[in-house]
Amino acid sequence: MRSLSTWTVCFLLGYLVGTVSPGPACRISEFPCHNGHCIRLDRYCDGTDNCGDKSDEPMFCTVCNRTYYGDVGKTYDLQVNKPPETRLPFLCHLTFTANGQNHGDIVQLIFDEFKVGRYESQGLDGCPDGYMQLSELGRPFTGGSWCGVSSGPAAYYSETATVTASVKLFANPQSPFQFRLRFRFVSRREAIVRFGSPASPLERGQVAPGTYCTRQFEECYRKTCKLQSPNYPGMYPRNVSCYWSLRQKFVPTCKHAMIAVRQEAPHKMHMKRSINVLGLNKTVRALRAWRDCTGERDHLIFYDGGSTNDPVLAKYCGGDWLPRVVSRGPEMLVAFHSSPFSIPLHSPPSQSPLRGFELDVEIVFVDSDSLDFSHEAAGCNFELNATDPDGDEVWTGRGRRGELLSTRHSLPPNTTCTYSFKGFPNDLVWISFVSYSQRALLVGENAAHALLGNGTSGNCATKLRVWDGKVLLEDKCDEPPRLCDHTALSNATRFTRPCSDSESYISTGRNLVLQHHTEDGTALHPASFRLRYEFVDVRFEGELWPSREKKGPCYRVFRKQHVGDVFVPRNVFLYGRGGARNLNCVYRFEAGPSERVRLIVNNASFGLDPTCVTGIDGHSGRSVCDHHPDSRIAELSVWEVPWRDIKLPRGCLCDNSSLVSKPMVFLSSSRALELHFVANDMNITEDFTNLYFHATFELIRMVDCPRKQKLLGDGGEIRFTSPPEQRSDLLCAGLPWMIEARANKSLFILSWGAFLPLKLRQDEATRCPTQNRILIYSGRPPKVVKALCPAEPGSRPLAVHVFSEEWWGEGDLHTRLKPPNFLIEWVSRESGIAALHWLEISRPRSSLLQQLQ
Repeated sequence: MRSLSTWTVCFLLGYLVGTVSPGPACRISEFPCHNGHCIRLDRYCDGTDNCGDKSDEPMFCTVCNRTYYGDVGKTYDLQVNKPPETRLPFLCHLTFTANGQNHGDIVQLIFDEFKVGRYESQGLDGCPDGYMQLSELGRPFTGGSWCGVSSGPAAYYSETATVTASVKLFANPQSPFQFRLRFRFVSRREAIVRFGSPASPLERGQVAPGTYCTRQFEECYRKTCKLQSPNYPGMYPRNVSCYWSLRQKFVPTCKHAMIAVRQEAPHKMHMKRSINVLGLNKTVRALRAWRDCTGERDHLIFYDGGSTNDPVLAKYCGGDWLPRVVSRGPEMLVAFHSSPFSIPLHSPPSQSPLRGFELDVEIVFVDSDSLDFSHEAAGCNFELNATDPDGDEVWTGRGRRGELLSTRHSLPPNTTCTYSFKGFPNDLVWISFVSYSQRALLVGENAAHALLGNGTSGNCATKLRVWDGKVLLEDKCDEPPRLCDHTALSNATRFTRPCSDSESYISTGRNLVLQHHTEDGTALHPASFRLRYEFVDVRFEGELWPSREKKGPCYRVFRKQHVGDVFVPRNVFLYGRGGARNLNCVYRFEAGPSERVRLIVNNASFGLDPTCVTGIDGHSGRSVCDHHPDSRIAELSVWEVPWRDIKLPRGCLCDNSSLVSKPMVFLSSSRALELHFVANDMNITEDFTNLYFHATFELIRMVDCPRKQKLLGDGGEIRFTSPPEQRSDLLCAGLPWMIEARANKSLFILSWGAFLPLKLRQDEATRCPTQNRILIYSGRPPKVVKALCPAEPGSRPLAVHVFSEEWWGEGDLHTRLKPPNFLIEWVSRESGIAALHWLEISRPRSSLLQQLQ
């Protein structure tokens, strides 16, 4: 019996082996037919005998409650037929798994036909008749649902390797049930839209454990960070909340980090209930935000910090693009919330199934001591304090003038930024707006009251105020201030005219306050400005010269001050850069009895390329200014004032040689000395940094000249000796003699020597054996009319004669109406003597009539 049983088993095994045809086993992505054939899994129960033996179409078969695999590069189709009413409620699970390698890493679902139940946007239960839900292995279940009728294909890309689509019907829907989809298996290498290329991978952040899509991003300045909607680039799940934490830990020294998020490409900003732009002007891009973001709309919230307790910068719920949203500091939290129910969406303009959004991340570094960001965690207040006007910064402008930009980060709604300009006691504040812009980006149902509708600014989306102390200089509501926009054209090679009073704001005191208020926040209602500011030092040395008030504030007199410094005025409005054409300043130094003025000119500058040359006068040895023809006048001159309205030149500078040479020292012979600074035809770049001087003065004790140097009468004699023989000659050295005739009289001078050219050339100087000179001035103001090389008094062959101008009928009418005068100056440069005789003369009546004729 035992041998018979063994033989029977062997016979049966041989029979079975002979009847079953050998063949390879089917892969995981294939269905094994009974006849040994292998077909794609989506061919099972599709209504067609694909196996040939109907093993893929068994009775009562269904595509539901099965797991589908596939190969990379192939597209599969599935259709769920409408269940009979007797089988309601109906539940169908379709599981798709990417098995790695040739079977892909992620799953793509394309819903070609979707008619599942009905969608009620305002209902508590948005899908009362039925819905579809998607769940992924390893991710929390969101509980969101899709229902209703989709008008086009919608795509879904899994985040993990396995996704399950569950279709549930509760009752017979009013519209016909249709559910047809395609599915593909995509390798990670091919999914460059989500992950980037191998050469340039995208940083998508680290998923927080236990969450569906909460991610953390760090150090995005080194990586290409992207904030992608869940399951990007396909439609995202319903009823999902994502929190993306952006943080920049490393900040370079002396820098401050801010985080910017934006998206300019419309095809990367697909959100549910995006605004319909078909009825709008195609040149206008639109978005929805704030009050448009109702409960059934998906939305993004941007927090200015790392938690939901921080201020909200923007609440966005769809549009053609996302404007730039910038945090104040190195942290930003972006929250995304999708509604529990929706219709599968697609892209109507292109019929593209690409959905979702992707946001670009940028790290912005600014100087830590700049005004580009608010240094306060709460509030937006800036203080611009002027530096010392007497410090070295005045030459570079640092702390005295500069450019101010509105904050580079976004401001929350209902924020007021206050800029306080604080100068020194003698400062004024001058500001001019180079640009100002504010633009409402919101276009939606509530665009007129785009935001919170609190009305705290009187329906002003932006408000700009300028305060001069307690006086309101400007109050603008959604309008630009005074603009000096032509200065925006300035660059290193092009200079524009200065801003006028009507194009700028000037305070009357040391302080000025600028307030800029945004009602909507600057993320979705950008409002920015660029201005230039300057602290203007309006101080003047000395006192205002009472008799010269009408000539301007730069006529100054020093009467009681015994020692001090004198600078060019630093009021920019007196120069070309402030709009002035010519500058004329006179500083008068008046000494008391038994005092003289000692003046030291330390340096002076007359622009970048002065055309004038400072030379030496061959007669007096004093510095003189030699101006080129048709060139502008820019010079610093010193004048002796021995008598009222009588001024004699003592020196002149007009080039920049004093910047490298020794200081020039002047000692007055009288009690008054004047310093004149003139600059004509200034260009629009010149100010006190390239047109300036610095001088010091001191009143020193010295006995006054004991004799009377102003002579009247019929005539007389004046003798000159060098060195001085008498004490009076010593005390009166340098002080000229003034000879004045009476009315209707003329003057005659007799002396000995030879007249020399007024402008002496080098070769002509040898014609005079001595360096001493007698200089004769005439006119008002006095001018040198004769330069005499003196000779021994009494030498008849060397006698020379000088008549006053009116004797010959010369001079203008103004000169002839006043009594004639001569100023005689003895220039003593070596030992010698000289003399002259003067006489008051008159013509007979007949001679006068002949002269008049």
